[in-house]
Amino acid sequence: MARRLSRWFYYGKLRPLGRIGYNLTIALELAWHRFTDLGKTSKMDSPHDITAVIKTFERPKILKRLIRSIHHFYPQLKIVVADDSRKPVTIPGVQLVTLPYDSGVSAGRNAALKVVNTKYVLMLDDDFVFFRNTVLAPARELMERYPEINILGGKVINLPFYTSTDYRQAELFPNDAKPLKTPGSRIGTAEVMDKVANFYLARTESIRKVGWDEQLKRLDHADFFTRARGKLLTAYYPQMQILHAQNLFDDKYQRLRENIILDKNVLYQRYYHIKSSG
Repeated sequence: MARRLSRWFYYGKLRPLGRIGYNLTIALELAWHRFTDLGKTSKMDSPHDITAVIKTFERPKILKRLIRSIHHFYPQLKIVVADDSRKPVTIPGVQLVTLPYDSGVSAGRNAALKVVNTKYVLMLDDDFVFFRNTVLAPARELMERYPEINILGGKVINLPFYTSTDYRQAELFPNDAKPLKTPGSRIGTAEVMDKVANFYLARTESIRKVGWDEQLKRLDHADFFTRARGKLLTAYYPQMQILHAQNLFDDKYQRLRENIILDKNVLYQRYYHIKSSG
């Protein structure tokens, strides 16, 4: 019954009502977090050797929301934004890397990474929001203590229902690479995994060696971690958390995002040696 209702609210005649209810719920939840997070900025020192990298596309309001949340907790944190929108957004205190329209996620992340000059990079999607549990210093300390960790993923909390994806079950594309350490094993307080969400602290030079395939505009995630397997060690540190406030009812953006036929062709040919039917 719940699935049927969700389909009606998202795809059916109840979609206008679903849009209002969803957006209102997200707004109220974020307002609650802003209220409960008041006065907590002094406890969060900005690590000097971390740069936040954000890839954005045609979502200026959502990007600004993320930047505000970063500045609230980490006013000195370096931020690089890669923007391939028609009208890239300039934000004070943020380094902007502009790209041709719809260059894609992979091209944007590669371009942003080129201008990073810190030891660590914090990868972010533009619809994330920092809150009191977005603790960077303990994650950095863990990576300093265990230099074998190349990527340390955090926990993404999806609003409005506060769910999180279990990446222990996440699959990569078929390849022959052997993991550097068995998934499920522990390194300190972190758990080794093949793949984590697009919220992670990484050694800048390590992920530069893998990079993103610029043929892939949108379906970059599994491909990146598939190619990283056997080269980089990825671990999961759930104490570092972030809120994920998607705008599922932005029809224009969703249409652009769902244009994945060319990406699927690249991936099917690379990993399965077949062409996508589209």
